[in-house]
Amino acid sequence: MKQIPREVIDEIRARNDIADVIGSYLSLKNAGSRFKALCPFHKEKTPSFTVSPDRQIYHCFGCDAGGDVIRFVQEYEKVDFMVALQMLADRAGMELSFEEGDGKRSNKRELFQIHEGVSQLYHRILLEHPEGEAGRAYLEARSLKPETVEAFRIGFAPNRFDALEKWAQKKKISFDLMEQAGLMARSERGSTYDRFRKRLMFPILDEAGRTIGFSGRLIDPADRGGKYVNSPETPLFRKSRVLFGIDKARRAMADQRTAIVVEGQLDAIRCHEAGITNTVASQGTALTSDHARMIRRYADEVILVLDADAAGQKAALRSSEAFIAEELSVRVASLPDGEDPDSLILKQGPEALLACTTSAVSALDFLVDCSARTENLRTEAGLMRTARAVQALIAHAPGAVQRDRMVQLASERLGLSPTALRRDMARRPPRSTPVRSGAKEPPAAAAKHPDDEVALLQMLFHYPEEVFSVVADHLPLGHLRDPDCRLLMEGLLKHPAELMEKIPEDRPVAQRLAVRIQMEESRLRGTDASSEKAAKDIVMALWRRALLLQRSGARSAGRVEESMEVTAQLQCLKKGWEYAVNFLNIQEI
Repeated sequence: MKQIPREVIDEIRARNDIADVIGSYLSLKNAGSRFKALCPFHKEKTPSFTVSPDRQIYHCFGCDAGGDVIRFVQEYEKVDFMVALQMLADRAGMELSFEEGDGKRSNKRELFQIHEGVSQLYHRILLEHPEGEAGRAYLEARSLKPETVEAFRIGFAPNRFDALEKWAQKKKISFDLMEQAGLMARSERGSTYDRFRKRLMFPILDEAGRTIGFSGRLIDPADRGGKYVNSPETPLFRKSRVLFGIDKARRAMADQRTAIVVEGQLDAIRCHEAGITNTVASQGTALTSDHARMIRRYADEVILVLDADAAGQKAALRSSEAFIAEELSVRVASLPDGEDPDSLILKQGPEALLACTTSAVSALDFLVDCSARTENLRTEAGLMRTARAVQALIAHAPGAVQRDRMVQLASERLGLSPTALRRDMARRPPRSTPVRSGAKEPPAAAAKHPDDEVALLQMLFHYPEEVFSVVADHLPLGHLRDPDCRLLMEGLLKHPAELMEKIPEDRPVAQRLAVRIQMEESRLRGTDASSEKAAKDIVMALWRRALLLQRSGARSAGRVEESMEVTAQLQCLKKGWEYAVNFLNIQEI
C-alpha cells in the first residue's frame, strides 16, 4: 500500500495558495478580505462562491460545496485525492514521494520520470530525426494536424534494439529500472533490447497527465508482429485501469455527464481533433468494472462506439454489463458498415459521428436487435432465449429504479408482461452487488446537520474565549448525535488551528461542514444574547435531549429507579445553568 507522508501533504497544501489555484480556474473578484465568483458546481446568476485566503478554504453559500485547495481540485477536476495531490505537487514544482506500507520508499517517482523522458525522446525522433520519417509520412497520410500530434505527444520508436539502452546509459538509469518500467527486456541469451521498435508510439497518460505506459502501432503492412503492442503490466500501468485520453476527456465528460468510448487510439485522437472531447479509448482489452468506476466519477451515461462486426457486438454487450453494474446508463452507437470513428469523421465530418451517437440505442435495445438477427422472436424457443439474455443483462443493474426501467423496456420490446419478466428473474440466483470503491459522494446540499450542534460549533470557532470552557467542561461528546459534528467538536477542542488538516480525506461531508462553520458568521438568538449564554442554552438543550432518550430507554426496560433519577436531573435543568452545573453529574470531556 503506497502512502504519502503527512508532512508532504501539508507542504503541498502550503505551497499552493488557494486564491492562486482557484483563480487559475475561475474569475475571482475582490470582496474585502475574501474573493467571490460564480460557483462552478451549480448554476447561479449571483456569485455565492467565496474564497478565504486567510483560512485557505472555499465555500459556496448556494450549494454548500467547500473545502481546502486539495478538495477544490478533486471536485473541479473530478479526480481522486491522490491525483489531485499530484496535480498540485506538479504545480508547485514538487516531486511527490511515496512510501510503502512498511515504511520503505517506492520507486514510482523514478518510473514516472523514465516514462516522461522516453515520451519526449520518441516525440523528438518522430518530429526531427531521419528515422522518424516513416512515422511522419504515415501521420500525414492519415491527415492528422501537427497540433494534434503535439497535443497527444505522438512519437516513433526507431528500428533499433539499443535506442533506449543508449538513452538510459546517458541518463545513468539502470537496466533494472528500464525493465521494471516495461520499456526494455532481456532475451533468453541474456542480451537486452528495446521492447518497442519501428512503431508509431502513443503515450498513455493517467488522469493527472503523467505518462504511465505506451501503445506502439505498426505502420508498415509488411512488418510482422501484432498491429498494436502495449506496455506490459508495471507498477504504473494496469490495462484494466487505463483509458486512453482520460487526461484530456475528463473535464468534458464531467461537463456533459456523458462519456464516448471508442476502440482505438487513433479513433479517440480523431474525435478530440474534431472537437468531440469527451471521448476515451480502451487499450485493446475488454472494458472492466475498474474502467466503469473510473468513468463513473465523471459521467452518468456511456455511449459505446465499437465495430459493427460480430466481435464488436459481443464486446459492446460485455462492456454494457460492466457499466450497468456501476449504475451507468449505457447506449450503443452503430456506425455505417466498414467505418470507424476515424474514417467516418475524415469522410463526412464530426457531424456524422455525432449523429450516430445521438441516435445510439440503449444496451437493452441493442441486445434485442442483435438477437433478432439470429433468433426468430415469433417462435417460443427464440423468444425464450432472447428473454433469458435480456434478463441476464438486467440482473447486472444493482439499483431498483434502473432495473424497473429496463424491465419496462424489455416488456415493450418482447411483448411480454413486466410481471412475467420479474417472476422469471426472481427465480434466477441473485447477483452479488460489487462494492464500488469509486461510488459518487452524495450532493453537498444533501447533508443535513442538527442546527443546534452546528450553531455551537460556530460559536466555539468564532468566540473561543467565551465558549471554550462552557463546552470543554460541561458537554460530553456523546451528547452530539451527528458524527460529523462530533468529529469537528473534538478537533476544535484539541487542535483548533489545524482543523482542516485533522479531518480524514474520506470524510468530505465533515470537510464541507468545517468550511461552513468557518465561513458563516455565528448567529446568536436574541438581540442582546452573548455567545457564552447562547452556548450554555445549547449545552443544556443537548443534555435535555440526551436525558430524555435515557429516560425513555429506562422506562422501556423497566428500570424504575434510573427513570426517577433522570427525571430529577431534568428538573434541575429547568432551574437554569448555575443550578444544573451544581447538581447535575456533568463531567469534563
